[in-house]
Amino acid sequence: MKSRREFLSTLALLTQAAALTPTSVFADGGVKWDEEWDVLVVGSGFAGSAATCQALEDGAKTLMIDKMPVLGGNSAINGGAFAVVNSSFQKARGVEDSYELYVKDILKAGMGLNRMDLVEVIAKGGNEAYEWTLKKGVYYRDALGQFGGHSVPRTIWPEINSGGKITIPLQEYALKHGATIRTRVILDDFIRDESGKIIGAKVRENYDFDFDKSKDESENKSGDVKFYKINGGIVMATGGFAYDIKFRQEIDKALTPDLDCTNHYGATAQALKVMMKNGAQTVDLNWIQLGPWGSPDELGFGIAPVFAIPAFSYGVMVDARTGKRFVNELADRRIRSDAIFAIHKNPDGSLTHPVVICDSIGAQGTTKANVERGIHKGVIKVFDNIEELAKFYNIPYDGLRKTIDDYTKYARAGKDEEFNKPFFKFKDIVPDLTKPPFYAWRAIPKVHHTMGGVKIDTQARVFDINDKPIEGLFAAGEAVGGPHGASRLGSCAIPDCIVFGRIAGKNAAMLARKEKKC
Repeated sequence: MKSRREFLSTLALLTQAAALTPTSVFADGGVKWDEEWDVLVVGSGFAGSAATCQALEDGAKTLMIDKMPVLGGNSAINGGAFAVVNSSFQKARGVEDSYELYVKDILKAGMGLNRMDLVEVIAKGGNEAYEWTLKKGVYYRDALGQFGGHSVPRTIWPEINSGGKITIPLQEYALKHGATIRTRVILDDFIRDESGKIIGAKVRENYDFDFDKSKDESENKSGDVKFYKINGGIVMATGGFAYDIKFRQEIDKALTPDLDCTNHYGATAQALKVMMKNGAQTVDLNWIQLGPWGSPDELGFGIAPVFAIPAFSYGVMVDARTGKRFVNELADRRIRSDAIFAIHKNPDGSLTHPVVICDSIGAQGTTKANVERGIHKGVIKVFDNIEELAKFYNIPYDGLRKTIDDYTKYARAGKDEEFNKPFFKFKDIVPDLTKPPFYAWRAIPKVHHTMGGVKIDTQARVFDINDKPIEGLFAAGEAVGGPHGASRLGSCAIPDCIVFGRIAGKNAAMLARKEKKC
């Protein structure tokens, strides 16, 4: 349940949105248009790239813009994990799964605050979205993993653990099929006719993004103002606001500026504010997720989250002061992050970071290149035996030895007597922490995902504060609130983005066709 403070924080933001009025409401013909498009997609990550491809397939003249100098946003630095129900990867390995189980797992992570209608669309559309990306040139390696909070293994990856291996093929497909894609273009406002319908956009081309934690992005006035006429719809695929320190602190004071973030610097609330001042309704802004797999030994997203997949699945996370486990390593992100914060601060205010450990079999759960990159960066350490590992991290050896021995017993029996962590075999071998060398890294939660955003329906239409759809405005991906409730289940972002990105692109293109018939 949300606290009173959280409720009042959200209420204040919603009140601000209600008090603001669109700054650029014009009657049709009141603007000198610089260009004309059927569909404008704002943002170039998973959702934006999917929306662009789909709008093109539906015959729309489509422009995709991004305020940053490079494409992809958070998606490009994402690990590429894609949770799919009844995929060919599950079938090949005899993994039994169902949409109902998938939905149940998402709801459990989200503490039941999720919008069920949106969750069902994601669950049922995920496998089709995966197969659709195959046709766009995305290649997936032959691997299947189980993220924390999932009841069964259902996560797949592109050829390397990088979201860029999904966004880049989609963007290449879009360009090949007639899309125009521009970087350094920021959306300033929507242009609306007298009925309130969105008919265009005010943008600034040649925008120079300048990251400064102490400033609001609205202070940056760089770029050349242009007006785009939009015949169909605008798709807001602008992501979340995890790196907007000022905005997120208005929501949660505990998310202090020193807390590291996995996002790219452009993950701000600027686009969300544009929608809010145009009357868009917001949902779940209070819920900001931390990823429990960050490392204090690197900045940003880094390599630790990639290696964390096999390490949490096939290994243990221990309190370095005792050598004991303190949480189910495959619990959802919120539970693990809360557990780390509950134990890592010392009486003098210093931090002792927990250590995550797996053996050589567990390390095979990711690519050799990922392991080598982590070692090269100094994030992942390798040891011949547990005694060396304990000495390096200053962990009491007796406590760690008992933890390893107990875990080995649990893994072989298939039952975790301490935290009820699920076990499954890796290539028909039980990863039981007995096969050296041993790999380890230090963990700390980092701000990762903002569950809140604008309210949409199953057609990706954005709703206003009077609970009516804003004609011509669609949204998808992390810009949306509702699907993930209190905490997003790991590897569910990509199916969310692609499924709803396609829906948004299709419906924005449909509006253009209707307009041309009139």
